[in-house]
Amino acid sequence: MAFATPFQPAAPRSGVSSPRTAAIAIVAGAAMLVLFLAGISFIGLAIAFPIAVPAAVEMHVPVAAADVEIAKRFAEFSWLFGALGFASLVGAAVVAFKAIGALSREPRD
Repeated sequence: MAFATPFQPAAPRSGVSSPRTAAIAIVAGAAMLVLFLAGISFIGLAIAFPIAVPAAVEMHVPVAAADVEIAKRFAEFSWLFGALGFASLVGAAVVAFKAIGALSREPRD
């Protein structure tokens, strides 16, 4: 004799497990934050070093000769700071897209 029962067994979960989700979210969030802040800092350096000495001269701010020399030398590498800033921001975007992909992926059978 078979009985009809309204009870249906639970289907397997289609999402990712919560410890895995939390780990990916925490690591990806920390990586994105660090890369974003590094990118903004490098871009700030790329902008600041070339204008530091002319701005100090124009505002009649007393600056040590060694500081002026350091600023001039770093101003020569402003393109490098800009490239590092851009690369850091691109890295943060890549981490974000990869994390979204990892969190939205269906589990494999």
